[in-house]
Amino acid sequence: MAADPRVRGFTLIELLVAIAIFSLVVGIASYGYSLFSRQWDGWRSGFDRTEARFQRLDLVTTALKDSIPWIVRDDAGQAGFYFLGREEGLTLVTGSPVFSPHGSAVIRLFREPAGNGRWNLVYEEAPLAGVLLRAASQTLPFSHRMVVSHDLPQPTFIYFGWTSLEDRLRAQDAPELKLEPQWYTEFDGLKRHQNPQRIAIELGGTRAVFFVPERADVSLQRYVRSE
Repeated sequence: MAADPRVRGFTLIELLVAIAIFSLVVGIASYGYSLFSRQWDGWRSGFDRTEARFQRLDLVTTALKDSIPWIVRDDAGQAGFYFLGREEGLTLVTGSPVFSPHGSAVIRLFREPAGNGRWNLVYEEAPLAGVLLRAASQTLPFSHRMVVSHDLPQPTFIYFGWTSLEDRLRAQDAPELKLEPQWYTEFDGLKRHQNPQRIAIELGGTRAVFFVPERADVSLQRYVRSE
């Protein structure tokens, strides 16, 4: 019986053309997947860096919020609090340090030039385990350092609190004087005999405010009892 002339196979040329088209499609798909993978890796790397930065910021925020009004003496023997805040950074005692979670520590948070008019936010820590901090001028071993955030516009530190402990007490005894705490670019706890009530970091027109716990009265009572 004769074969149906309408039924025939692929010619060699048709097969080669089909293979060429298939190879082209596979090549384009592979190249597109490669581009997507590289872009995804970049996105993921950026996400990981952002997540790590927020984790560091969260740890520093906890340290600031758990600051302790630690009483020390100056060179003349006068008592005051171990807190020094300036426009470029601050030094304080915290009950929630980053590297020493089971004890208190002195921490420094400050801006550091990064070049090209940009700044890094740097955290340093000196654990107080085995250290008796009594003098404001005491040298401490800052053995831990962490760059909290890179390549920032210039961070500026400001502090909200009373001009002095005397003004705070006068405001309580004589409300008619209308004395109120204010924002300052410098706050020395040794001279003011108190810690600020809030700490703020201004960054590119944005202000992050951290509330400081009110523990000064308790610390003063403990200090008086220990004398």
